[in-house]
Amino acid sequence: MSEKLETYDKAQKTFLQNVSHEFRTPLMSIQGYAEGIKYNVVESSSSADIIIGETKRMTNLVEDLLYLSRLDAIEENYHSNYFDFNKLIISCIERMNGVALKSNIKILTEIKDEKICIHADEEKLSRAITNIMSNCLRYAETYVKIASRVIDDNELELTVSDDGPGFNEYELQNIFDRFYIGQNGNYGLGLSISKNVIEKLHGKIIAKNSVSGALIIILLPVNSFS
Repeated sequence: MSEKLETYDKAQKTFLQNVSHEFRTPLMSIQGYAEGIKYNVVESSSSADIIIGETKRMTNLVEDLLYLSRLDAIEENYHSNYFDFNKLIISCIERMNGVALKSNIKILTEIKDEKICIHADEEKLSRAITNIMSNCLRYAETYVKIASRVIDDNELELTVSDDGPGFNEYELQNIFDRFYIGQNGNYGLGLSISKNVIEKLHGKIIAKNSVSGALIIILLPVNSFS
């Protein structure tokens, strides 16, 4: 109990530090545009759109921070069950198709017609995978590719790749860090959440560059397949 309380306290302190760091810029932006509207020095319609966009960004950050804080602090928060991994992937793709269509990006798949049974927290794993897909969709030029396979009957490999600019070599060791800002944009908390979930499920997550762009590899233990 003492160790759990200490972990929770540490997570809360980290949460507050991250909030103060990440919210500073959007709050300054909101204040600046609100004052501009008040004193009639900026165009109100476009300024209101920026304020709305910044508040939505802050709302998403709060949700991600609370989620990540819970993952850090509460070990028993994981509720594992047996399920078909390929069905989960198809579900994730269906959920992300709207984003892909809006960005004129195709989601390509290489998923065999087989049942891959794993024991994991389905909701958290789904969130981890959609976070990765979302990141690839953000930087893809024309497509994002999803592929899964079983390695040596005991390990599952999922790859998510795109045809975007890829990662800079010096970024590869940092992109799963919380709030890490890369040269091509803000990776935010999504990849950090994914790493946290995958590792809690006794898996590994790796980022690298492929011939065409960015490549994220997830390795998870497999219980059985047929």
